Amino acid sequence: MNIALIEKSSKGLKLNLYSETLAPIESESFDDLYTLNFHLQTLAKKHRIEKGLLVVHDKDRNAVNLSITLDENSFFVS
Repeated sequence: MNIALIEKSSKGLKLNLYSETLAPIESESFDDLYTLNFHLQTLAKKHRIEKGLLVVHDKDRNAVNLSITLDENSFFVS
């Protein structure tokens, strides 16, 4: 199970993708949710991720949301 850590703040969005062994795979920054969501879906295809853990940390609200992703269409942040 791969892990996608997304940090949301007023400064933008940051994505860190990790392997099952927590080795870093990719890191990227985004200005908006639309671009981030598109990139997440392409990552699922690119790295053949069938199942993952999506961790979204909203720094401004000091909240964390966890979800399990089962296919490329589940890689979505709102």
